[in-house]
Amino acid sequence: MKEFELLKIVERFFGGEDVVVPAGKHDAAYIEIGNSLIVLTCDTVNERSDFPPFMEPEEMGWMAIAVTLSDIAACGAKPLYFLSSISLKSPELFEAILKGIKSVAEKYGVRVVGGDIDFSEITTIAGFAIGEAERIITRKGAEPGDNVYVTDLPGKAQVCLELLEKGARREDLPYAEKLYTPEPRIAEGIRIAKYAGALTDVSDSLAISLHQIAESSGVRIILDSIDISHLELAQDPLETFLYGGGDFELLYTAKESKDGIRIGRVEEGSGVFAELEGETVRVEFRGYSHF
Repeated sequence: MKEFELLKIVERFFGGEDVVVPAGKHDAAYIEIGNSLIVLTCDTVNERSDFPPFMEPEEMGWMAIAVTLSDIAACGAKPLYFLSSISLKSPELFEAILKGIKSVAEKYGVRVVGGDIDFSEITTIAGFAIGEAERIITRKGAEPGDNVYVTDLPGKAQVCLELLEKGARREDLPYAEKLYTPEPRIAEGIRIAKYAGALTDVSDSLAISLHQIAESSGVRIILDSIDISHLELAQDPLETFLYGGGDFELLYTAKESKDGIRIGRVEEGSGVFAELEGETVRVEFRGYSHF
């Protein structure tokens, strides 16, 4: 996937910076400032690749901050500050976008402290967030004997996109809130980070996030408890479960957990596999891509 090839280039250029966790190693960077463990992250959304049909300008702002804070949640950190760089094709959108940003910021106790405004043919919002963590947790840390958990079953945003492509109206969607106003799992991330081995968020697909944990940790992951009953409206429920994007849930490994839904286990070896109808099949590294 082209996007991940580009991320490898970023890691080659900046992955050796003298910080706790540099670029390319996790969903966000960790740095130390005094006695504090600070988490830094940024994310970009735009109308061409991220805003679904029928999305309101306020929801664009909501999504911009929510997906950025999801990276903070993937570090088990408390979000503190947010900035945004907003490129507008129409100034009339501006106040509604800010209203959406404000709604999420107030909900999670985040202070919006500035940003930038520009004009573009495509409405684009780049968010930057700062948080504070209690410990370092990344995608590297899964161990054989761990179980694999997710904070909610994936594929809900993707099935809504599929239905929109077939001509469905917004009010017909089964999980419209997952598509238009995703919730960063801040409280869950803070709890999970206290005991989990590896932690990341699911944005591009469950399959991609599983591969990232497996590769970073040097382990094999087996999906042995796949529930696709919530995806009965999907054209291919298993495909949507594994490879659909836009969920922004947390994926993690732990010996046991009451914070999520168990979907698999960690073993010695490499790669990601699924047990389906008595057979073990390989899960591919693919999902949503911006290119």
